[in-house]
Amino acid sequence: MRFAASVAAFGQKLRGDGTLGDFGYDDILALAASARGKDAFGYRGEFLTLVRLAQSLSR
Repeated sequence: MRFAASVAAFGQKLRGDGTLGDFGYDDILALAASARGKDAFGYRGEFLTLVRLAQSLSR
């Protein structure tokens, strides 16, 4: 559930949704990383890379 919440938060962040408040890219990364678990196909790792890329483009 935590990983799914991080994906949802990332989508909201990309949309510019104001309901996130101060929940930023660092928070999304921390939440996703803490829930990464077994990543047999590497999809969760790719998600972390995508969030980092979006973070670097937003600065």
